[in-house]
Amino acid sequence: MIYRKMTSRVLGIAVGMIAASGGATSAHAQTASGTIGVSLNILAACAVNGGNSAATMGRIGTIAFADQSGVFGNADATMVAQGSTNAVTVLCTPGLAPKVTVGAGANDAGNVRQLAYLGQTVAYRLYTDASRQDEITIGRQISLGTAATSALTLPIYARASSNGLALPAGTYTDTVQVTLSW
Repeated sequence: MIYRKMTSRVLGIAVGMIAASGGATSAHAQTASGTIGVSLNILAACAVNGGNSAATMGRIGTIAFADQSGVFGNADATMVAQGSTNAVTVLCTPGLAPKVTVGAGANDAGNVRQLAYLGQTVAYRLYTDASRQDEITIGRQISLGTAATSALTLPIYARASSNGLALPAGTYTDTVQVTLSW
């Protein structure tokens, strides 16, 4: 009988403590809330030929004329841009109006671009169209239009001529400066 009384007393005390603590916890529960600031700053920018930015464009493409004999008439070529496209592609922040300025080459003379090899030169011209009617003169700025969500393109075509001269065999080269502004 003593055992039974003691068990009842312990159970009664335990139930009372649980009831008292449970009631106190739920009656005083509190919450607090706050916020997290999240931002992304997008700068007006352009990227050339799929790059990340136009800060340094590097070599944007190449023009390689087919092999010619020492005396030839006209030789035509098309620029192949980095990424193997047939045009310079410019992707800009929508609303920008990018312009490409095609500058001088390393061997220009008399406002004519020239390929050079060991003191010999071959004149060549650049164009925006396959019919080679719209010449890109030295320093010409070409407007690409207003940027939207897709890339703007600028194909570049070339024509070289020996002008009836016999030329020594060799690899004639030039490097033309191109500037993108927006």
